[in-house]
Amino acid sequence: MTMRWLILPLAALAEVGWATGLKLASSPLEWLATVIVAAMSLLLAVRAVRFLPVSTVYTVFVGLGAAGTVVADAWLFGTRFSWPALACIGVILVGVIGLHQFSGKSATQTSASHAGASRKGVSS
Repeated sequence: MTMRWLILPLAALAEVGWATGLKLASSPLEWLATVIVAAMSLLLAVRAVRFLPVSTVYTVFVGLGAAGTVVADAWLFGTRFSWPALACIGVILVGVIGLHQFSGKSATQTSASHAGASRKGVSS
């Protein structure tokens, strides 16, 4: 796993943090912390888009965030957690792993690398 891919789980973790903060925040300081974590989540996702295809980043970001929020909701707030819910989270995680394994370069990355390679051979 490259550093580029490590940004996404961090973004998803921050996503879970601010979603949980929406339920827990009751004071101005707690709301401020929730807003900061939300901004951090978005900034990490934006950073990941610089290196990975936007469709992959968005799907992984939302999928891990949703799965993590379900787990946090059950763990922190006692929301009923069922086997079908666990199976659905498993499907999300399998999809995330599949995207990681099978995502290739986007068309813009490919054309940019070809353009850079052709410029290296040209002398001025």
